[in-house]
Amino acid sequence: MKTLALSIILLACPSAALCQQADPDPARIVVTGAGLPLPPGTPAYGSVVIDRDRLLNSASGRIESVLGDVAGFQQFRRSDSRSANPSAQGATLRALGGNASSRTLVLLDGVPMADPFFGYIPFSALVPDRLSVVRVTRGGGVGAFGAGAVAGTIELASATRDQLPVFSASALYGSRDATELSASYSPDLGGGLVSLSGRWDRGDGFQTTPEDQRTAATVPAAYDGWSANLRAVAPLSATSELQFRATLFRDERTLRFRGADSMSEGQDASIRYVSRGP
Repeated sequence: MKTLALSIILLACPSAALCQQADPDPARIVVTGAGLPLPPGTPAYGSVVIDRDRLLNSASGRIESVLGDVAGFQQFRRSDSRSANPSAQGATLRALGGNASSRTLVLLDGVPMADPFFGYIPFSALVPDRLSVVRVTRGGGVGAFGAGAVAGTIELASATRDQLPVFSASALYGSRDATELSASYSPDLGGGLVSLSGRWDRGDGFQTTPEDQRTAATVPAAYDGWSANLRAVAPLSATSELQFRATLFRDERTLRFRGADSMSEGQDASIRYVSRGP
């Protein structure tokens, strides 16, 4: 056993002087190298980014209309959230076929937005004016979201301080007595910000039944809804902050026949601790 140990030592360090010369500075570490190439299937999961300019310039003012720019995006119904039944407002990617329960994970500031019972998305509560950017990633099980994202992930990010005026308001009126009122107030709060915003819109709606199929009970698809949002950001250090968000919404609408009314309402709140750094 002594002979074997001696042989190993001689092989590892045949010369004491050579070992002293090869001894690096213990306070200095240099690492060189290159990362592994991306997997061949990476392009299939490429993300599509929708910037704030596109969000603000949507004719409908609805987030689902903007998401329609992305190839493969589908809903269970072709109509937007002003006329379709709330429980039919699912989101699907990759041409898997529209479904009332979303096959796509929709996140607002990292928090899932799907209704916990039906699985639909409250699109009327997601006002484009309140968002900074939207990133759509097609492909099941992408990234950190795993199998929870069957058809992909839609990530919504709230608008930042430089994108929000201190005060803004708008009032719109159109055909069929369509009315939209919105306002926001976003003052600085210490080193952070607080933003309070709301929107109310209503309209008599349009006829969803072909003219030759209408009866005495046929009525336009009227809608009336509102949403309010409170968001606060408080810096804790140069690289970390605490974020709070609360949303309330309510929708009432009539679809096709008199008395075929539906209503949906909800509340959503989240607190996030965000740290940025190496």
